[in-house]
Amino acid sequence: MINLNANKIIISFFLGFSLLLTSVTSSSAPIYEGPDIQIIGLDFYQDLESEFQRYSYQIDALENGVPPLILQNLPGDLNKIQSSKQRKSIFFKSLLPMILLANDEIRVEREQLLKTNQHLAELKSLDESQEQILTTLSKRYKVKYEVAQPEQTIKRLLNRIDIIPADLALAQAANESAWGTSRFSRVANNLFGEWTFIQGQGIVPEGRPEGETYEVQKFSTVYDSVRSYLHNLNTHSAYLHLRKLRAESRISGQNPEGLILAEGLLRYSIRGVDYIKELQAMIRSNKLNRFASAKLRTISI
Repeated sequence: MINLNANKIIISFFLGFSLLLTSVTSSSAPIYEGPDIQIIGLDFYQDLESEFQRYSYQIDALENGVPPLILQNLPGDLNKIQSSKQRKSIFFKSLLPMILLANDEIRVEREQLLKTNQHLAELKSLDESQEQILTTLSKRYKVKYEVAQPEQTIKRLLNRIDIIPADLALAQAANESAWGTSRFSRVANNLFGEWTFIQGQGIVPEGRPEGETYEVQKFSTVYDSVRSYLHNLNTHSAYLHLRKLRAESRISGQNPEGLILAEGLLRYSIRGVDYIKELQAMIRSNKLNRFASAKLRTISI
């Protein structure tokens, strides 16, 4: 793991993704074709705002793309921002680049899978490198690799290897982390309320019932939290319905939409239907669907 002592480290995309791939949800290496990725660690929101200004990054003016910024942590003083509009703007600007980066990783894997599927359909066989791709993706996405029926393996993988819309990810991050001000978002870089049952890998929540062993997962960077969240929705049995809704959108020729996929999150919270309605309300009231077409920058500004 690269030492991140400096507040800001500029790295090439090759080195950047070698860092990303050390996280707990490591994947095959994607190629980000754009400006250098920036890893930023700032303790105060005003410094982060200055950094955004330096990149001409405005949440309502994304015609030139979103700068590829990775936050080591969120500023610890977000709760001191009096203006809810300003707090939301900083939160969305902080999370959007990382959601786009993580989704692009998934797109690369999906493209690998689609090419493998096309090759299989045309030649009725796979070469050694394609078999290795299926082996790697099957392990990562928790799918049994049927060697004798690779087409079935590919079908199941395509159901799992797909993006989570930015509007849904932003709404859940805001909801679960209280707009980046919750204790676990500050001390554990955990923005999505994810648990771990491996003792010592997280933080014991206050008021945990006696006899329970779960901890709130601790992440090295905010980006690790984003990647883990996407991987969780793409693999856990609790979100089978979300993946079904997404696949149906693909079949109908539509891009997945957060408002629709939110219906598949009934088991994400003990609040059930009320939780889904709250997420959908957040998407609507904050007009988060405006980020549906957001892309990472391909040129430096």
